[in-house]
Amino acid sequence: MKSGLKPYFGKRDFRVTSEPRGGTASTGALSFVIQKHAASHLHYDLRLELDGTLKSWAVPKGPSLDPADKRMALHVEDHPIDYGGFEGVIPKGQYGAGTVIVWDNGTWEPVGDPQSGYRDGKLKFVLHGHKLAGGWTLVRMHGRGDERQEPWLLIKERDDAARPAAEYSVVAAEPGSVLSDMTIPDAAAPAKKVARATAKAAPIAAKAATKKVVAKAVKPVKSAVADATIEGIRISHPERVIDASTGITKLEIVRYYLDAAKLILPHLVERPVSLVRAPTGIAGHVIFQRHAGTLRIPGLRELDQKIDPELEPMIEIDSLPALIGAAQANVIELHTWNATTRDTTRPDRIVFDLDPGDGLAWKAMREGAALTRSLLDRLGLASFLKTSGGKGLHVVVPITPKDDWDAVKALSKRIVEHMAATIPERFVAMSGPKNRVGKIFVDYLRNGFGATTACAWSARARPGLGVSVTCDWDELGAITGGAQWTIRNVHERIVERGDAWCSYATTKQTTVKALKLLGPAKAKTKA
Repeated sequence: MKSGLKPYFGKRDFRVTSEPRGGTASTGALSFVIQKHAASHLHYDLRLELDGTLKSWAVPKGPSLDPADKRMALHVEDHPIDYGGFEGVIPKGQYGAGTVIVWDNGTWEPVGDPQSGYRDGKLKFVLHGHKLAGGWTLVRMHGRGDERQEPWLLIKERDDAARPAAEYSVVAAEPGSVLSDMTIPDAAAPAKKVARATAKAAPIAAKAATKKVVAKAVKPVKSAVADATIEGIRISHPERVIDASTGITKLEIVRYYLDAAKLILPHLVERPVSLVRAPTGIAGHVIFQRHAGTLRIPGLRELDQKIDPELEPMIEIDSLPALIGAAQANVIELHTWNATTRDTTRPDRIVFDLDPGDGLAWKAMREGAALTRSLLDRLGLASFLKTSGGKGLHVVVPITPKDDWDAVKALSKRIVEHMAATIPERFVAMSGPKNRVGKIFVDYLRNGFGATTACAWSARARPGLGVSVTCDWDELGAITGGAQWTIRNVHERIVERGDAWCSYATTKQTTVKALKLLGPAKAKTKA
């Protein structure tokens, strides 16, 4: 037995399961197979022959021909070569119990050294299959290091075999097996004893088998989906569509927060958080929640009620179980305070929310953000940029927590009013749609006590489910919109760039210089 197959053999009882136990490596072209597998949840297993075994990844949503789709691929144990021809039912109680069909197979060609690519976490290759062709890449993500299954991304290269997702879904258009022309429900009928290689000779019998077993087979699959588990947390109704415009499901949102946990948690830890929940989807009733109430989220912390004695305790999400539990509780957005729990009376940042008015070109938004940064630089305040995940941009200024809420809010108001007075054709300090037509409304009201802003890496409860992504100022010219990144296309950004605010935590600055340069306030006004 090859040493790489020890995990495979250790998980299976071959007195019960009919899964293969061996096989001989190819002498010519390397083989590949993608098996459609209705286990605890329906997924697709990509297997590439390399060094005498099938290197394997579980792809929850299956492959996409659209290069913009970065499909999660969880690295699993090596499988024996003969597994590439396996179709059938893994018995209940066995590892991976459920139906398996060969959805696609053929040969693959590595681009470059495959051993090095596999080891280094970037494996490029060309597929020659019945359904899949052209160039592909598997990229290992920078996970937390404690994942049960190592996360990778499966990405289609831009070539003649690529097709837009809006135009064509290969998993939807071609659901059956390439060996038996049968679907998962068909193969789940052991009484029919469907042979892998001979089923093509009996298409009529196969169709008859389909009709008889669909009713029985569909229900177990749906039940298994309902029992989806992420990081030990049961995800109810994972198939529920949260955004009708894209078809994004609750499970996709949960998986996004799992992928982004390493990035978002540092922005959540030690900050009171407010939750935006969409139990029936973003088109339904959306709940803004500052307190735990009746929510039962594992690991959710209730903070000292002294923060605001007139209200129920504020809450904090500071762990992976709490983050995944919040997503299970239908949380889409996470909004944080501008102060930490170490001292909630003194903010440690100032937020300028740049919101474009109707008719404003995005080029003007980029210029407006650059002008905002320039003014803050002159005031001695280093700033950091992120997309809002919605329409605009956020400019964030870290400060030493010395001033109280009223002082910080007053300073932010003066800065915004100075911007509006200096460049009135570009900025406006007053809200209201009529005031901001063709201009940028710079919202300073997020700097008051109890006010919140969408956390970096939070999804947004809007069509498309944009994500608030941290950016380097050098990237401003390439940003195309506040929702440029969504939970469906942000994975490559997470893998390749990570959090762009590398120096945020070490930036130490006060408001003293800014107050001196702005001079004394003319009059105290109410915000």
